[in-house]
Amino acid sequence: MVQIILLIVGIVYLVRRPKLKAVNASDFPGVPPDRFHEWKTLELKSIDIFLWATWGLLIIGTPLLFVFAAAFPGGALGLQGLYIVVFLVLLVLSAIPGSKARKLKKELGIRWPKK
Repeated sequence: MVQIILLIVGIVYLVRRPKLKAVNASDFPGVPPDRFHEWKTLELKSIDIFLWATWGLLIIGTPLLFVFAAAFPGGALGLQGLYIVVFLVLLVLSAIPGSKARKLKKELGIRWPKK
């Protein structure tokens, strides 16, 4: 069940990332280029970490859970706990540059790219 949620939530950011990657400072003439690049870098970093938290865990963690459960019946519960802890840590690590990007975006008046 958790894996399905991670897959769905990851899709949103997987779709957003190329749109963000495609925009340039020239698309926002009122924003200083260096500040735009600072925002874009923070936003991409946040998205990348979030994708590791969702799809990375889905692709890497889920098979590990199955292998561990097969090797140690009844012992997979501890690995599931670790799975959740890693997910939460990655969410926090994603939120740090994400909140900086959000503040910068508001300060500079940047709207999410429509490309």
